[in-house]
Amino acid sequence: MFARTLTAITLFTLAATASAQKLDMNFGQSSVRLVYTSLIGGSTFGRTEMSSGILYNEDNNTVLDIGLQVIDVAGSKTPGLEIGVGPKLYWVSVDTNSASGVAVALGGKLSYKVRSLPRMRVQGSLHYAPSITSTLDVDSLMEVSTRVGYELLPTANVYLGYRRIRVDFNLAKQTQTLDRGVFIGLEMTF
Repeated sequence: MFARTLTAITLFTLAATASAQKLDMNFGQSSVRLVYTSLIGGSTFGRTEMSSGILYNEDNNTVLDIGLQVIDVAGSKTPGLEIGVGPKLYWVSVDTNSASGVAVALGGKLSYKVRSLPRMRVQGSLHYAPSITSTLDVDSLMEVSTRVGYELLPTANVYLGYRRIRVDFNLAKQTQTLDRGVFIGLEMTF
């Protein structure tokens, strides 16, 4: 437990050393997730964000992640559409089979601000780590999520989403879904 807490504190401290930008909190029926995102660079070609997050569920499973993503608009023909791509490092600890491991995933997100409803945003993301970039007990990992949000204030968004995190383990070739279902969240920018 001490190692998990120390790792979580380290990840959040790394993200906090850059200029703070967003705090995202969400929960589902059996899980809670906290993500801290920092803007670490920007130019005429977009921006670079670093994020660190922790997901914990009622089965005592923990997923820590730290990611780096470059984000820019898709082009002038699709106003309101942003695309982000980059790597994400995951550390997974599963209580049911005492398995843990690390995976390096590649992925990205699409975010679309609806023109006719300027306060509404639709977003989807996918990250995948194959066996070649996974180690210890983890053989592969995939995280998929989608959400629809509404801007309450310029600095606060509420959203409803769906997330699935699936991990394949080396132990007896077991696949386990660590999180699956609907969640509600709040994202604050500061």
